[in-house]
Amino acid sequence: MRSVASSGGAISGAVTPDMMNNFHTFIQYTAAAYCNSDPLQTSTSISCTNDACPLIQTHDTHIVTALDITEGQDGGYIALDNTAKTIVVAFHGSSNVGDWITNLDVGLVDSPLCSGCKVHKGFQDSWSDIQQTVMAIVPGLRSVHADYNIVTTGHSLGAALATLSAAQLRQSMGIPIDTYLYGSPRIGNEDFVEFFNGLPGQTFRVTHWDDPVPRLPGHQFGYYHVDTEYWLSVGGADKIDYTPEEVLVCQGSYNTNCNSGTQFTNLDLDAHYRYFQRVAACKA
Repeated sequence: MRSVASSGGAISGAVTPDMMNNFHTFIQYTAAAYCNSDPLQTSTSISCTNDACPLIQTHDTHIVTALDITEGQDGGYIALDNTAKTIVVAFHGSSNVGDWITNLDVGLVDSPLCSGCKVHKGFQDSWSDIQQTVMAIVPGLRSVHADYNIVTTGHSLGAALATLSAAQLRQSMGIPIDTYLYGSPRIGNEDFVEFFNGLPGQTFRVTHWDDPVPRLPGHQFGYYHVDTEYWLSVGGADKIDYTPEEVLVCQGSYNTNCNSGTQFTNLDLDAHYRYFQRVAACKA
């Protein structure tokens, strides 16, 4: 396969008001995963404390199933939003992402998605926990709601699961499935990235200022990012209000002109937990 890597990398294109609206909408679906992923919960409505998902709470949205992951501390849900006519697969990140960084395992394993595809072992193990559920429920919902869009979304390590779920759903269903990724780590090797980028659907990989998580696992270990990056390029780390002009569109799987080029000086995760809002506010 051809190389998809870029050192430096292009910064091009403009972020539209519609894109910004979607960034704000899907971060709320993602934020809701931090407090609506308990497999024992009896309510099917989405509810968030600390004003984490006010827009989603106004929608006619129902949780179809929680996604319980035994590997790690990730989790999520599949929901049907009848207001937006969208089937949403949302994932929250681990509660101990700092420990994940400190004890980072960079091992790549073969992925069944394509010849030559390799992905992070931990992410593959977590996806294996929920793969059967996602691949049964989402196509089933789409067969009933043929005019609904399908979107996957996730924050932090949950963004890795949103990527893998989008990859298999796109490949299996053969329809455009969009994915919104916030503070995503790198998932796999060049072959995986090229395969993923060639599937139908748009990918919006949002990074914030100097968030360290998108710079891991390191490029030197054979990891690359999926396209396209949308970098919240001005800070500091606690900034959550952005205009379209402050969001840079960054092309390439290793673009050092954007988040990948920021300095990794410490494990300050302030930027990681702020994507247009405090992402994990409702778990507090």
